[in-house]
Amino acid sequence: MARKLRIAAVCSVALLIVLVAALWAAYQAVRRVRPFYQQALQLDAQELKRGSREMESRAAALYSDTQQPGRWQAVFTDEQINGWLSVQLAQSHADQLPEGVREPRVAISPEAVTLGFRTSLGGTETVVTVDAAAFVTDSGAIAVRLASVHAGTLPLPVLQVADEIATACQGLSLPVRWTRLEGQPVAMIDVQGNASADGRQIVIDSIELGEGSLYVEGHTQAQAPVAPLAEIQESAPSGQ
Repeated sequence: MARKLRIAAVCSVALLIVLVAALWAAYQAVRRVRPFYQQALQLDAQELKRGSREMESRAAALYSDTQQPGRWQAVFTDEQINGWLSVQLAQSHADQLPEGVREPRVAISPEAVTLGFRTSLGGTETVVTVDAAAFVTDSGAIAVRLASVHAGTLPLPVLQVADEIATACQGLSLPVRWTRLEGQPVAMIDVQGNASADGRQIVIDSIELGEGSLYVEGHTQAQAPVAPLAEIQESAPSGQ
């Protein structure tokens, strides 16, 4: 009997050690920070301001180009985006971030766009990163496909995170609908559904990811010409 109790005690202690080790490993994994995020936070203040100005300048130029019929294109770098996130977003639009999200930064590679931000999970400070692919569908919608989500280096369930993002989008009244592709959640943004008051239609033709850059190309369609009433009457079939 005493031997069985000793065996049970040893097994219990071993199990406890394993659980503690697993929890410690998870804690350490959650607290790790991916290199791109550390590098983005270490950028010089002047570099961030310059990037923010370039981002706003290119965004303004792109908006101006899309207001006229014809083709247009633009390139944005992750340094410019991070500059805007650090300067303009932090100073003027911080209240638009979801609760608990702080210091968002991005990294762009040919394979994915990675978003990282500080938050707290269960009282532990961590950096959550989301890897996503971006492309244009055959119908002209922008698709953002979530590939993976991590807290530090600890993987999180992608579908659960997608549900939380979908709820946040609904709360902000964003025109985003969700579907799945090969089991992965995909956010669909229908740009063509938003025609201007005079009938102009903005069409995104392609989105390409490069090393540290995002390239977007598209065109603006003019309103279809409407024939004058007299011309319509003259061209109507006889007998009508």
